[in-house]
Amino acid sequence: MTSVIFRYLFAEVARTWLVVAGVLIFLTLGLGFARFIADAAAGELPVDTVLVLAVFKAVENLEIVMPISMLLAVLLTVGRLCRDNEMAALFAGGAGLRTVYRPFFALAILVAVIAGAASIVGAPKAERAMDQIGAAGATALLRTLSPGRFQTFLDGDAVFYAGSRDSDDDLRDVFIRVQREGRDDQQTQTVVTADRAREQTDPDTGRVTLVLDNGWRYEGYPGQADYRVIQFAEHGVQLAPAQDTAEDKPDAQSFARLIASDDPEAAAEWQTRVSVPLSILILTLLALTIGRVPPRAGRYARVIAGILFYVIYVNAVHLAGVAVEEGNLAPIIGVWWVHGLVLAIAVILVLREQGLFARRRLEKQAS
Repeated sequence: MTSVIFRYLFAEVARTWLVVAGVLIFLTLGLGFARFIADAAAGELPVDTVLVLAVFKAVENLEIVMPISMLLAVLLTVGRLCRDNEMAALFAGGAGLRTVYRPFFALAILVAVIAGAASIVGAPKAERAMDQIGAAGATALLRTLSPGRFQTFLDGDAVFYAGSRDSDDDLRDVFIRVQREGRDDQQTQTVVTADRAREQTDPDTGRVTLVLDNGWRYEGYPGQADYRVIQFAEHGVQLAPAQDTAEDKPDAQSFARLIASDDPEAAAEWQTRVSVPLSILILTLLALTIGRVPPRAGRYARVIAGILFYVIYVNAVHLAGVAVEEGNLAPIIGVWWVHGLVLAIAVILVLREQGLFARRRLEKQAS
């Protein structure tokens, strides 16, 4: 009998979770795709990297999708069981709280393992890959520029023109104009002309530089006569950072490297990553208690309350991580106090559901 209940409840919550998680992953993938398409349209990314970047961004977003999808799946499943009186029938038939909770936690553990792998291993790898694609994209843009056409970048703030491309794949008769925010909210304008533009890669660091040969640089404010004019034989503009720059960022570092570091920023990062699978287990326990509704209540009666609690929970973890990063909170305390507080609330709700507090009141009154 217990195995039948387990299979039935596990199938119900797993089916709901797959639908919810699938919808959320599709939405995050679509949002990332739209964002990178806009960057490609503005000339900041090569078009052929858009889909790859959107997929990597979706991997990063799994640390948000997994906890909320598990919370919603449990709330919706428990709400339906209560609405159809199936939960009441289970308890009336002798099924205990452990029997009912076990299939939900079996799925939660599976989802937590997937989310932990995505957060601890997948997300930093995706971040490093995105940085590498972005760096490579900067140089790819130079190779795909069409001579004889004005092309805009940075939402129109930069304009590039080349008259031709020689046999060495270098651009000739180059014109560049860049507008930036200057003093007193005035736009400063920089115009560069050069006979040739070529790429130069540092073999040691991987740093890619656009080298302009034999040109002039004009910098100043439009409408004013105090322009600065510089003639140069060679002028370098960095296109891509050194290859190890991305790995120095905490969100791109490996978990082992973060653990070994004494930097508060590293401690905040690895604690935030571990918080993802941990929060799934705690949210599952919480959803099992707040998801129970009266039979006549709607299936979605507690969903809004659950989402609100999730938002508060996630933001509290984030703020605790920021406090650790800034040195205002000891790493040994870190984000753990937030998880401990939410877990205590969930346990109190479970005990209240079992009527433990009511029995103690009756015992006190009887004595």
